[in-house]
Amino acid sequence: MKSSRLRYGVFAVLAVSYVLLWLILGDPAGALWSLIVLLLGVTLLAAVIGFLVSTIPDWLRRIRGISQEDHLANLEASGKAVREVYEANQVLTVEKLDTGSIMHFIDVGHGNVLCLVGQYYFDFEPIDDDLELKQTRRFPTNKFSLLRRTKTGEVLALFPGSTVIEPTVCDPVVTPHKLYELGFELRDGEVVSDSSMDAIERIIRDARHEF
Repeated sequence: MKSSRLRYGVFAVLAVSYVLLWLILGDPAGALWSLIVLLLGVTLLAAVIGFLVSTIPDWLRRIRGISQEDHLANLEASGKAVREVYEANQVLTVEKLDTGSIMHFIDVGHGNVLCLVGQYYFDFEPIDDDLELKQTRRFPTNKFSLLRRTKTGEVLALFPGSTVIEPTVCDPVVTPHKLYELGFELRDGEVVSDSSMDAIERIIRDARHEF
């Protein structure tokens, strides 16, 4: 209901803005182009503000000499973050090209599949083509934990275990959009119940032929 009201509100604001620009410019085509330019400007401004807001806390912590590890430990100790422990039975991994991120679909038992999505997970991938950065695979592991923000459920950090398991790696896709039908929103840290790993893999492999 709230999303519908928001959508109608946005349409109303756009319609009113267009009419006002039309009245000011006296040209319907010019009003449309002006509205498009205005929207692009607002979108760019919002992106810049969002970037600054998201990076300022890290910048302030570095100024104060607080490491990321200490910051996460403080959040957990104060109850602002909670650690969840998982066991992986089967893992399906694919690169999502439209966002340049990795997706892990992890069978964590009891019919639940954990979805991890983000560029951050490249840090745990094997590196063979750079001698200085060379590393073996660090994730997925048979046991691991996630640190989540208590109020929002946002994933703050991944802590792999010691025993690495090899995932089933599929070819990169733009977006396996049919996963929405299985209940996935392709959101980092979401857990979907009653999901079949075979169905997920079939959709991802079929997605290669759709783009």
